[in-house]
Amino acid sequence: MFCTKCGAQNADGAAFCASCGASLSAGPQPASATPAPGGQGMPSSNRYAGKSPIVAAVLNLFFGLGYLYLGTKKVLGLSTILFVVVALVLQILLGIFTVGILSFVFAILLAVDGWQKANGGKGFISAE
Repeated sequence: MFCTKCGAQNADGAAFCASCGASLSAGPQPASATPAPGGQGMPSSNRYAGKSPIVAAVLNLFFGLGYLYLGTKKVLGLSTILFVVVALVLQILLGIFTVGILSFVFAILLAVDGWQKANGGKGFISAE
């Protein structure tokens, strides 16, 4: 059985959630046996509906421009425009000091994150 408050899985017949301590007998159980995708709030799959994962990944190769395409307002707590500028400077500096190796790795990480977000996943970079 899943907790209606935090979504943690608990043993059938448990009176309280092992994760958050909420009562499992109070209130109706959710119709689905699995927690909603995307965690709290609006599911991630609806957030970027209609956006191509390929376009998001390719644009994210270039300093995180895919976040602008996806319509995110903030990335890592910065406005998306400011994040793109910081990513540009970071990629230039990483490229200079590591002969492009870390700049390439950074670009690939951004591309994978853009792909995951456009496919409805959470990704690994915080974006609102």
